[in-house]
Amino acid sequence: MSASDPRSPEFVQAEAAARWCVMLCEGQMTSAARAEFTHWLTGDPHHRAAFDQAVAAWEEVSAAEATPELLTLRIEALESLRRAQKARAGRLLHIHGGRTRWILAASVVIAVFSGIVAWRDLRPQQLSTGIGERRTVLLADGSLVSLDASSEVLVRYSAALRRLSLVRGRAKFDVAKDQRRPFVVHAANRRIVATGTAFSVEIVQKEVRVVLYEGRVNVVGPASVHIPLTPGQELIAPISLAQVRIEPVDAGRSLGWESGQLEFVDEPLASAVERVNRYARSPVSVGDAAAANVRISGVFTAADTRAFIEGVTAVFPLKAEERDGLEVLRSSNRTTR
Repeated sequence: MSASDPRSPEFVQAEAAARWCVMLCEGQMTSAARAEFTHWLTGDPHHRAAFDQAVAAWEEVSAAEATPELLTLRIEALESLRRAQKARAGRLLHIHGGRTRWILAASVVIAVFSGIVAWRDLRPQQLSTGIGERRTVLLADGSLVSLDASSEVLVRYSAALRRLSLVRGRAKFDVAKDQRRPFVVHAANRRIVATGTAFSVEIVQKEVRVVLYEGRVNVVGPASVHIPLTPGQELIAPISLAQVRIEPVDAGRSLGWESGQLEFVDEPLASAVERVNRYARSPVSVGDAAAANVRISGVFTAADTRAFIEGVTAVFPLKAEERDGLEVLRSSNRTTR
């Protein structure tokens, strides 16, 4: 007997848990009912687990009742609930007309247990780092994601596709081989498609940058144009433009951020500052276009913002000014009024 069978113990526990959850959350618990609930909850360890799942489903329903995914789930779950009511007339939840959240919460819990849909699977796994924080995460398929500071990646796996989205910052992906399921990273208007390889993706200065370390990837842009990369190449794609450029890159040097080093080679100050700010508790800003375009080179400790400011102002035509408690880098060839 499966958990989707209305006669199964799992299904009975799920419907009971849903009933108690709704009564508690809606403030409809009498003293007698509360005593009955305590007896039910402590009578079987499985009841506690079922109740915890019901509460989690209720909270997620409350947070996102109007999403298209949940509306679809609601239709499917209600249909499942109607079928179950026919099979177990008189024993399932009594649902009052007009109480949408009663229907929604109870049916979501039952749908989860009956195998209609896993509600949590509708929401991607969120991986993120704060200012100055780096982390490496092992995914369910054995792939590794290394996040730079102030970065965010969303992960959504299915039976046919491993789909991830770089929301901000930078991440490196060491992809476990699985020929049946492509590994696709979305970043702005680009898709990077791989099966088993190692590459990084970054969003910086309104550009998507892809560096390939080993294996092969295809970068898919507007109009479904596929651009293959080979190891040691970096693709730079302005988000607002269709054209891209591919440049050679020193793979080892480009991964310095994983060990807390930022290395710039003929880099515009604007993009260098954006990367530095991923680690800066007090962000640095660029005060004028001339300063933004100054090309800088050097190796800096990621978390040492003061050393970065002192280094670039000592070597390049730049000066630092404090404005409202923030450091502003300006061109030293520009007169400030």
